[in-house]
Amino acid sequence: MTERAFMVRAGNDNELVEEFEARSLVAVGWEPLGDVSDVQSYEEMKARFNSTDEYSEHNSRRLAQNAGQVNRFALEMEEGHLVLSYDKTEREYLIGEVTSGYEWKPGDHPPGYPHVRRVEWEDTVSRDEFTTSTKNTLGSTLTVFSLDDCIDEITGVLSGETPDESEDEEDTVPFVDEVENQADELISDILANMDPFVFEELVAAVLRAMGYHAKKTRDSQDRGIDVVAHPDSLGFESPYIKAQVKRQQSKVGSPDMRAFTGTLGNGERGLFVSTGGYTSEAQDAARNAEQRVTLIDRDEFIDLLIQHYDDLESEYQATVPLKRVYIPSQDPPLEE
Repeated sequence: MTERAFMVRAGNDNELVEEFEARSLVAVGWEPLGDVSDVQSYEEMKARFNSTDEYSEHNSRRLAQNAGQVNRFALEMEEGHLVLSYDKTEREYLIGEVTSGYEWKPGDHPPGYPHVRRVEWEDTVSRDEFTTSTKNTLGSTLTVFSLDDCIDEITGVLSGETPDESEDEEDTVPFVDEVENQADELISDILANMDPFVFEELVAAVLRAMGYHAKKTRDSQDRGIDVVAHPDSLGFESPYIKAQVKRQQSKVGSPDMRAFTGTLGNGERGLFVSTGGYTSEAQDAARNAEQRVTLIDRDEFIDLLIQHYDDLESEYQATVPLKRVYIPSQDPPLEE
């Protein structure tokens, strides 16, 4: 029936690949969800994640991504579909055929991996057998993802065919983009669990890294203003910036926005940072304010944080610890 193909990674660090092969199965985690055999759709899967304590505090993008992976494993995958798993030590892909429906098997396999599919493994294929675009697709950092776009090449390689690299003319989105998205999600998780007062200090620190003289206001007298900033050390130069900072899941509404814009005097500028984003009414209130107001949401703040991270004071780098990672360029190497 080979109409679809899926990748299922063998644990967080390839540690399950031998067990996958020996026991003729693939399995995924997310154990707190329980048995999902009663789930009938992706929307129901998201609802299950939302109602599970261990996942309910995750941001919407991470929740949707994880729900999509379990949905693919439990609902989309069927008997007869191709499934691959990667042995990074040997740089080989296990390729087999799904032989069972979804099974809930807590305790019958590696701890923490109770969602199971039985597989008849057919062959192993070296990563080098595939074209660059297929290798990029196979390099996704997700645990479960579709390989439908590569299925012809995969089945061809299984049949002994050699794919023609010259036919691979379309530019593919490199796995680098997905790595960056994963990094953004992890940073977002750190911010979501950060003390609100520490987050205010971090916002001030990012403004300083951008070249402003910024400081957090005194908590008892801020009138809703959390950070003030200006271009020069004495505060004589314009603009004088007042910032309100909210680390929250919900969107900022128009009442909060109007209260904030009401604190701005002539020549002052407003900066609102909200990890939960803004309602359309709040955006209208900011746009129609007498003084200019700039809105920054979670993703925009993460972009600024990464852009100016090297200039951030070390004590604030410690609140969001990041390290530089080098990834091979997609450009071909120079030939002598």
